[in-house]
Amino acid sequence: MNPHESSSEFHLSYKPREQFLPFHGRNTRFSAMVCHRRAGKTVSCIGELVIRALYTTKTRAKFAYCGPYRQQAKEVAWEYLKEFTEGIRRGNPRESDLRVTLHNGSTITLYGADNPDALRGLYFDGIVLDEYGDCRPSLWGEVVLPTLLDRKGWAVFIGTPKGKNHFYQMVQRARAEPNWYHMTLKASESGLLDDDSLREARAEMSDAQYQQEMECSFEAAVQGSYYSDIIAKMESDGKIGEFAYDPGETVHVSADLGFSDSTAFWFWQLTPDGPILIDYEEHDSQPLEFYFTMLKDKPYEYADIWLPHDAKAKSLQTGRSTVEQFLQQGYPCKVVPKLAVQHGIDAARLIMPKCRINKSTCYSGVEALRAYRRSFNEKTQQYANSPLHDWASNGSDSFRYFSLVTETKKEEAIIEETDNTLAPTPYTLDELYKTREEDNWRNSIIRI
Repeated sequence: MNPHESSSEFHLSYKPREQFLPFHGRNTRFSAMVCHRRAGKTVSCIGELVIRALYTTKTRAKFAYCGPYRQQAKEVAWEYLKEFTEGIRRGNPRESDLRVTLHNGSTITLYGADNPDALRGLYFDGIVLDEYGDCRPSLWGEVVLPTLLDRKGWAVFIGTPKGKNHFYQMVQRARAEPNWYHMTLKASESGLLDDDSLREARAEMSDAQYQQEMECSFEAAVQGSYYSDIIAKMESDGKIGEFAYDPGETVHVSADLGFSDSTAFWFWQLTPDGPILIDYEEHDSQPLEFYFTMLKDKPYEYADIWLPHDAKAKSLQTGRSTVEQFLQQGYPCKVVPKLAVQHGIDAARLIMPKCRINKSTCYSGVEALRAYRRSFNEKTQQYANSPLHDWASNGSDSFRYFSLVTETKKEEAIIEETDNTLAPTPYTLDELYKTREEDNWRNSIIRI
């Protein structure tokens, strides 16, 4: 029996809400939906994946759902996927892989944007990116889009607003381009929540929260954000735009290093009018050799490369510290003294308005700064005094290091020989480096 012919005999338990019928009936390749909380956007997209997978005419078809985190994807979508494929699956669901296989051989798999490497090298005939605004901006262009190219796969971006971030830009694109479907579903217009529920939501939320979560407003203030207001002001003032690299000036670098986590680099030059951030790099799960090559391949002459305080620690695998390995490659390294995270955030908020940022090369870094926010305690319903660790953390940590070590103008950039400047010597790293007293160092460096 041909699986494509027999698929119409199966009963689907998914029953779409009336509000999502236009979405299921679209004929565009790409879609962006902005929906209020509890509208059922995730359920409708899981239903869409099942329908498309069941009736596809492609052989070995693969479909995917991707949330910001794999565990989150499992919690919000896995049970729906199993329910909607009951009676049309081939075999049991693969719990470890979060994958189901239908009678026609099509597969649907859940993924998390916290592990983008799990998507590399695959192909998909369709994918849903849920809460895309909570995923790193590079996920689409660098990871997901290549998986769709050769088989002309489709993609759906869904979420609720969190300021004018990369999800907002996708929505704007969907509104403007003919090959896109767009839908905005506000709580006041959808009819999915009754008046009592909306009154209760208004009573429990601030006005900004309600406008963002229920009325799909990208204009509402991003709750808990450290820098989104400053980024928005810089954009309106023209401080995020085209600012070219000056080959006649040296380049400074700050790095937040990680292997299992991302590594992020900010590159800047000093001018009489303040720092210009000319470049940004962020990569996942790469060895140091990868970054040595990346730094070498850029056309910059480096004045200094600032590494985090823990870069002094020796690796069990190599017996050498990260700083020592950079020094052996001939890079002029310095170490950012260890300060409280909040001190660095305060410094970043002070210096950010004095900066200019080259948008084309620093887009992902700007979006990381825009998304960087405090963690939220669900029990107390309060924001903590510590940052949320997510995709935005690494770029924001690297910017924090930049804020602590840079000068505000070129004429102030007199680099003194201090214990922070490291150079290859026959002595040990501990003998080379002496940690400064926190208060004295901070008083001497943060003069903005």
